[in-house]
Amino acid sequence: MPAADPPTPVPDLGTYMAEDTLEGHPRLGRVTAWDGSLLYLMPPGGGTVWTAPPADLRRPSERERALIRILTRPVTAMEPPPPPQTWQEEPVVLSVEPLPPAVPAPGCAPCALAAEWERHHRRQEDHSAAADFRIEIRNHPHAPTKLALPREGPDRWRGSHRG
Repeated sequence: MPAADPPTPVPDLGTYMAEDTLEGHPRLGRVTAWDGSLLYLMPPGGGTVWTAPPADLRRPSERERALIRILTRPVTAMEPPPPPQTWQEEPVVLSVEPLPPAVPAPGCAPCALAAEWERHHRRQEDHSAAADFRIEIRNHPHAPTKLALPREGPDRWRGSHRG
């Protein structure tokens, strides 16, 4: 009479085991039950339970244990997002004080004429037109001029221009 094979030890309930498959990817599972001949295993993190005889199972490798830890780690709740803001940065506070008058380059006739027009538009509170003349002064030397300057200053202006 042949000697009987020693019985395969049955892993404890809750132990993770690996089963090698024909595809080369092991199935990992936690032992959930034993009916005397088959073990019931559930994949880490949940899923469909499968059965396997104890002889077909092995202890997981270190890499497989790391994967089991990842798959079974509970997902912590994220902190609630901060309340929405209407702006990303602190608001910019604009000064109520006007810019000082532009300073023309010494001896430059186009700068002097642009400065005269800039002061005129500031007095008229036409700040857009005043800014245009400030830009012309800033663009010294004026070759070519960026703005079509009038030939005369505002005091001698005889055209249909307001002011």
